[in-house]
Amino acid sequence: MTKNPDIVLFEKVQSRDSRAFDQLMREYSPELYSFILRIVSNAEDAQDILQDTFVRVWEKSHQFKGKSSVKTWIFRIAINLSYTHLKKRKRWGLSILDEVRALISGSDPVRDTEHKFNTDLLENSLAYLTPRQQAVVVARIYQDLPFAQISAALGCSENAAKVHFHEGKKRIESYIKKQVS
Repeated sequence: MTKNPDIVLFEKVQSRDSRAFDQLMREYSPELYSFILRIVSNAEDAQDILQDTFVRVWEKSHQFKGKSSVKTWIFRIAINLSYTHLKKRKRWGLSILDEVRALISGSDPVRDTEHKFNTDLLENSLAYLTPRQQAVVVARIYQDLPFAQISAALGCSENAAKVHFHEGKKRIESYIKKQVS
């Protein structure tokens, strides 16, 4: 039976193979950056957290025991760093969404305005979720991850992840109803 390619690659990282580490970063960076960005809502912060995540992966690779997938382990590091970042921002009184990403304009200004309004509304609603709810909602909606993988990354049961998703979804719907009415 052949080993999972991610495990083979990660074993090389654990043996301090820098080329394998570069490959791991290339493979995971786009999806991981997108995931982090959805949580912290700031491109520069997301890039910093992404870099910090890979620094931790390199430094702590020996701690990976194979009880979860490599992807889940890396995403868990990113989630923890994102939570820490959000806590620091709240401590300093900054809004979770202090920057709204600019949308690429299309040819229809009315449609673009509506799209921007809806996008901003959804992005702003994420600020009203607990960090755990936010992580589950982002992982489920934007990354299309299954609850089993989300629960492993968060270190909770699959049912707990589903509850966080359901509660987060209810909070988003409540926020949007208040804003629209």
